[in-house]
Amino acid sequence: AGIKNYKGITMSTDGTKLAAAVYGGNIWTSTDSGASWTEDTSVGATRKWTAITSSADGTRLAAVESNGGNSNQVTYIWTSSDSGVTWTEDNSVGTKKNWKGITMSADGTKLAAAVIEGNIWISSNSGVTWTEDTSIGHTQNWYHITMSADGTKLAAVASYAGIWTSSNSGTNWSE
Repeated sequence: AGIKNYKGITMSTDGTKLAAAVYGGNIWTSTDSGASWTEDTSVGATRKWTAITSSADGTRLAAVESNGGNSNQVTYIWTSSDSGVTWTEDNSVGTKKNWKGITMSADGTKLAAAVIEGNIWISSNSGVTWTEDTSIGHTQNWYHITMSADGTKLAAVASYAGIWTSSNSGTNWSE
């Protein structure tokens, strides 16, 4: 895969399936623990990928892209259910967000995605539909987000705003 501006990487629990996201490039996948890599050009033009996540078995992937600070640039949440062979763009949450983080439960059903100057978005059906979490009361500069294997516990970090945690799948948060 060479030297590129990588912004995210994820791996199946057994370490055989990997996926790496390149800012200003494509997603690269490996099915042999990183010994060889394949560039995924199925989404068309290169994108400003900022984060990628996978299910425990590596079959489900989700990735987000940045608008690079350009509030007019179209961005999406992308999901795959076949280890990155094909991808689906999700524009149901709007198309001009500066996505910075995404995470997934072990079975791939629960997802959470974080937006700079925005809120956290939650899905409980593998990214088919999303709900904006406004429970914190104001937007944050969210950068990274993670969740437990069962998706009930979440943690997110926001620039100059601390570490936030939830123990009920993102329904309530505490700083």
